Amino acid sequence: MIPSKWGQGQLFAFSALDGESFFSTDFTGTLAADKIGVIFHTKTRRTLFFSDIKDSVPAFRCIASDLIAFENAAGNHSIIFAERHLITGETSDEHGVFISVDGECETIRNGDAEIHNTFDGEYTALLKRGNRFAFAYADSAEKVIELCEKGISLDIEEAEQKKLKPYVSCTCKNGNYASLYSKCISVMKSQLYSPEGKIKRIWSTPDRLPHRNMWLWDSVFHAIGHRHLDTDVAENLILALFDVQRDDGFIPHMAKPYEISAITQPPVIAWGAYLVYKKSGNKTFLEAVFKNNKAFLLWCSKNRRKSDKELYSWHTNPELNNRCDESGMDNSSRFDTCSDLFAIDFSCYMANETRFMKKIAVELGDEEGSEFFEKWYKKIKTDINGTLWCEDDGFYYDYDIQNECLNKIHSVASFLPIFSGVCDKDQCEKLVVHLENPKEFGTEFLIPSISVKDETFGSDMWRGPVWINYNYMISKGLVEYGHSVLSQKIEEKTLSVINEWYNRTGTVYEFYDSENRIPPFCFNRKGPVVEPYDFRVKYQSIRDYGWSITLAFDLMNE
Repeated sequence: MIPSKWGQGQLFAFSALDGESFFSTDFTGTLAADKIGVIFHTKTRRTLFFSDIKDSVPAFRCIASDLIAFENAAGNHSIIFAERHLITGETSDEHGVFISVDGECETIRNGDAEIHNTFDGEYTALLKRGNRFAFAYADSAEKVIELCEKGISLDIEEAEQKKLKPYVSCTCKNGNYASLYSKCISVMKSQLYSPEGKIKRIWSTPDRLPHRNMWLWDSVFHAIGHRHLDTDVAENLILALFDVQRDDGFIPHMAKPYEISAITQPPVIAWGAYLVYKKSGNKTFLEAVFKNNKAFLLWCSKNRRKSDKELYSWHTNPELNNRCDESGMDNSSRFDTCSDLFAIDFSCYMANETRFMKKIAVELGDEEGSEFFEKWYKKIKTDINGTLWCEDDGFYYDYDIQNECLNKIHSVASFLPIFSGVCDKDQCEKLVVHLENPKEFGTEFLIPSISVKDETFGSDMWRGPVWINYNYMISKGLVEYGHSVLSQKIEEKTLSVINEWYNRTGTVYEFYDSENRIPPFCFNRKGPVVEPYDFRVKYQSIRDYGWSITLAFDLMNE
């Protein structure tokens, strides 16, 4: 099935799968709300749009991240991302295509083209000939005209068929999700940038707009989805993380081609790499992962422990709305006190990584490496259960190091011992009771990021809403403990909710309401929602969000 649902904020971008697409000279758009058109997020925004179509309702053939095609009484219309800085398409005599510019702009006529100079070093041009048009972006008037002349001569039918090919060649196993399946392929294409600067291979970004950088755990979640389309791409998304690794083993939470951040992010590389390997069978890839990830895990052990115990602590910030960016759970109420914590999530991620590093060592025939990581895993597991487990509550918590007590915030992170194999069977059964209790985590759409009974439960990011990556990790862990029915329930509900809101709005979101009542676009994100939607003013629940897309795609393929 070909994606064909319009939604404000959907991505429109040129993929590195189709040619060069660089971070430093990005030219990316989002679909408009009030017209059939694309807003291009240059320094001064431009909108490419068809004139008002009032009496002729469009029938969309495709709404993808690089192709919009529809028909009405006037004929065929299309917008095709032909190259990274070139759009081409067709319209009709009755309904033409136009450009609007948000700010100061000098419009210069050049034959049948108009050039837009916004006095910020960026130029665009729109060239119209008959029912054909080309729209280009460059740093000079001469270059945009040259690109437009190239675009106007392209074979529209051939270009459109090339864009449609990925949807024709892939089939969803469950017909109920066929449209969502094709949507995922569309967005997954848009995530990919070409090699640039420090990053020596194809790499991914969470949503192209407003996020543009490479994130550590996002890249792994992306690889898990991409493995079903192209294992070479999936491997590169993980290996790109090592391109920005420091000599001491540190891997940044965020990187650009020429810059890296000073903090890290949840270690999930070995786990994700092993899933990719089970598809590809590429031991050369595994060897690179084993070497570089071992250095990263040793860096974590040296720099993120506050005692001799194998318990791990995140770097925290003074800012309440972004107290623990390093954990990925930026504004979780777990970190409200700003105390140093033995973190249940960090410790479980480390446990899971060491057990998967052992699996990788076994695949590579490395007995010494297998023994090393087996011992490390057992030590982390022992220390988690000795310090972070509360027998009275039947629950895991973070431990407040300064106050020498458990930090009893009931968070989704406390179920990661199921994901990492840390809890025993009895402990898992007690966790499942909390997971299924409707007054705690057993909501209409489980699993909320904070328990409903917790006084900090709300609607802002990690303070209540449901996140797809946690649902995915916990559901996979439940299978290992024999809870396949509950795992299936979580996965089916996750796909159902994502699909429902995709059908209603045309987009897939960053997080969702645990009762599935409040639309995702109405949820707070480090503060109240601002209308109309404009991520330049306020980031809100991100649309066409990376790991929501890739993990849903993985679930549909399994």
